[in-house]
Parts: sequence; C-alpha cells; structure tokens
Amino acid sequence: MCKAFCYKKFNFNFETGELSLEYEFKEHAFVEKITFPNAPFKVSKEKKEALNNIFFLAHIAFGISYYKAFCPKDIEIQSGSLSLKEALFFNKFYLEGLGEFAVRNHLNLQGKINFPFSKEKKSAPFNISLKKRFLVPIGGGKDSCVSLELLKKTKNETAGIAIGQPRPITECIQKADIPSFFIKREISKTLLELNKKDEVYNGHVPITGMLAFILWASALLYDYQFIAMSCENSANSGNLMQGELKINHQYSKSFDFEKDFKEITKSVTPNFLYFSLLRPFSELKIAELFSNLSSKYFDVFTSCNKAFKLDENKRLDRWCGSCDKCRFVFLILAPFMDKQTLINAVGRNPLNEIENLNGYKELLGMSGHKPFECVGEINECRQAFHLLISSNKFNQDIIIKELKHLVPKNEVDSLFILGQHQIPKELFNEISRFIGEKDCHLGTWKRRNCSL
Repeated sequence: MCKAFCYKKFNFNFETGELSLEYEFKEHAFVEKITFPNAPFKVSKEKKEALNNIFFLAHIAFGISYYKAFCPKDIEIQSGSLSLKEALFFNKFYLEGLGEFAVRNHLNLQGKINFPFSKEKKSAPFNISLKKRFLVPIGGGKDSCVSLELLKKTKNETAGIAIGQPRPITECIQKADIPSFFIKREISKTLLELNKKDEVYNGHVPITGMLAFILWASALLYDYQFIAMSCENSANSGNLMQGELKINHQYSKSFDFEKDFKEITKSVTPNFLYFSLLRPFSELKIAELFSNLSSKYFDVFTSCNKAFKLDENKRLDRWCGSCDKCRFVFLILAPFMDKQTLINAVGRNPLNEIENLNGYKELLGMSGHKPFECVGEINECRQAFHLLISSNKFNQDIIIKELKHLVPKNEVDSLFILGQHQIPKELFNEISRFIGEKDCHLGTWKRRNCSL
C-alpha cells in the first residue's frame, strides 16, 4: 500500500498496441488503458527505446487524473526516474493544468506539487528520422476542420487522428476523406466509481496536454514527423487570478505549454515537432476561414462538449445550444456564415433566447469573468457582436436588442494574423498564400509580427 501517490508501472505491448498505466494511493489501485490501432508494431531497437521514454512520460502526464482525486503532498515514482528538467515541467503542468480544478474545489496547490528527480539522469536524444507528413488531431469542431483544409491545400500528406469515435469526429473525418487513426482510451473504473460516490476531488484536467504525449508516441508508431494541432491564439488568455497564479482553463492549449512541451520532446526525438497550425490566428480569423474553406463540414461539425462526454449514455447527439461553448461558437461564426445555415447547424438560435443573456454578458466582459471553457477573448467577442450589428442579420434577435447599446466597442482589430508560433517556416509560407485578402470578404486582413 502506497501512502504517497504512487506511479506504479507502465507497459506497452507492441503486439496488441495496448498501453497500460498503473497508479496507487493507499487502498486504491488504478489502471488506465490506451490502445493504438494497426498493431502489431515492428519497430527498430532505437525507436523502441525512444517509445519507452515517451510512454514513461505519458505515465506521469496521465497520472494527473488520479492524483487530483486526492491531491496528496507526497509523490513516489516506481516506473522510472525524471530528470530535473522533466520534474520542473510536470510541477508546472500539474499546477497550471489543475488551476481551474483547484479554484472550483477551493484548493490552493501552489508550492505543494514537487516531483522527485534524479540528478544522475542523463540521456542522449534518439536520431530517429520520420516521414515529412502531418497528423492532425480531430476534435469534431470548427478548428480542426480549418487545419485539415489548409494542409490539404498545401498538398502535404495528411492524416487525421482522434481519441475515441464520437459522431462529430467520425463524420468530420469522413467529410475530409483522409486516412485516419482512432485511439481508444479506457479510464480506470475505480476512479469512475469514486467519482460517482463523491468521495474524492473531481474536476477539470489539462486533457490536451495529456493527449500530447499519446500523439507524440503515435507520430513514432505511424511514422509522421509533425503533429499539427488546432489551438488558437486566444488559448493564451487566462480566466482569473488565484493569488499570483494565472488560472487558464486552456493552459494545455496555450503557447506556453506548446513551448515547454517542445523542450521535452527535443530531448528524446529532436526530429519530431508538435505545433499548432492555428496559433497565429484570432478566433475571428479562424471563424472566417471556417466559413470560406469548410462548408462541407457545416452539417456535421459540433463544438458543444456535451457531444463528447466520456459516458456515451450521457452524450448529446449534437449541440445543446445553451452552454458557454455553444454561445461563443455561434457568436463568432455569425458574422461570416449565412444565418439560416448556422441555425440549422446548431439546431437553434442562442442569440434569440433570453435565457442566454447572462452567458453572453460574461463572454462580452460585462459581468463575472471569462467562462471556464474553450472560448475566445472578450475583445474578440465584442468585435463579433459589433460586426453582427453592422450586418443587420441578427438585429431582431433578443440578445442583440438587449445589449446593442451596452457592449463597448473594441479599440483593437481582432481580425488579423498575430505573432508567436512554431509553424515550420516552409509550411507557414505555404498556408499564407491561402489566407490573404482574397479570402477575407471583410477586407480587414493584415499580416503583423509573424515570428518565423
């Protein structure tokens, strides 16, 4: 019995493609399983060693789901040892990734998460060459559809990859007509039972960051040099402060995480790159690109998280139309899409329902704080709102009429390309050809501060 939270062991079966991750705390034992398709995997000795390094780090990353149930002070790692650099990475990953969780559970984890490390751990990176092609994680929403269509325009070899097979994900991949890989994840039933009994802490985990390690392993197993994420610039924006710590629901989608993760990956496989293709873009620019490039997805894409619940019995078929994510996506797309097409896609019109008024006030920065959701910045929401007013398309809808004279106007134009990204220079130059003024019917596209 482990009195500390214990990372017991991990094992990857190259014949079946199953990764098992084991944890223990006091009388509780947890086993999570992740299955990669297309097994058996025949890999070189060097690649096998690199994958074992990656799976060890994945073991630590996925442990956050089980650690958070108890949040003990003491941590014990039996499955391997972390370097100082890796321990510092996971100290930050757990602290910031559990930021929202801590606030909602009235906890303060600052200074309490300290991973043990070995001063002696030193390992040379593996010189593994990978094919210059792209794996795009598909989430079933607008963002990954834009990434897919941009990459397809560049003629680069591209495939989709997803964790699970909810309907929006499978149908978006079908519409894209590309090769795909579906990974299966099974969370420990012990944790699910504890959550049902309300005997442990529960809440948000940095799932994108956790899955980054599985995507890294996938790149080696399927021979892809690049993982092209679809995280936008607004993911860098926090929700509130807990003392001196910025709490960001989207921490593991942020550029800060992406840079830190790159430092970890290059220590093992320097020829691999995880980056976000949409990082330079505002939410408004992504919405415009979606309306121009992705019309074939209009009847299948879904951004509502209720369509992706782990418990399949609790999943909605499409959109709920009344959560923060639904409100935001409808608002940000409304200036660029035909009104009836958008209403048909979502199944209702959130801008014409008075019960959404308070939710829109939060998105527009008129009350509360930025919602704990994957939503854009307040300035982006305000600009979308005023673009709607000027278009007259929604001016008879309840929310527009209620807030028309109350929402402040932006001093900053959010419809441009921003800086800070890790897109390979050659690829960035390629996609830039498809994002100029010819694709921007509002005529406000600018290229500004692009860090290559």
